[in-house]
Amino acid sequence: MKGFNIMLIFDIIIAGVGVYLLYSYIIMKKDREIPSAFVAEEQIRKCKDKDGFINYMLPRTLIFAIGSMASGVLCFLADLKVLPLSKHAGSIFGVTMLLVFLTIWLIFSSSMKNARVKYFASDLSM
Repeated sequence: MKGFNIMLIFDIIIAGVGVYLLYSYIIMKKDREIPSAFVAEEQIRKCKDKDGFINYMLPRTLIFAIGSMASGVLCFLADLKVLPLSKHAGSIFGVTMLLVFLTIWLIFSSSMKNARVKYFASDLSM
């Protein structure tokens, strides 16, 4: 395993998250169902406004999906030296893309939390 770059694994995982989120986006848009990866099955029954939740999360899911796929693929290409970046520029690029991914992840997570508060019945009222 001489020369193996562990970052390639992380890049693939990040891109894979993006692909899964894009799949979830398509399912939400087409079938108007909340993915069980977003909310546990037993919690989905507590949704007060399923269409409201879906409409709120659709654009946020699409942004996170595209951002994750772009970040993962671009970092993967940079790590393989396919992109013409110097070592220093490649490092800066990698850190920047990681920060982009983390930022959109935090925004998505915050949106998910807000959606759960707004569109789901609280456990106290059940």
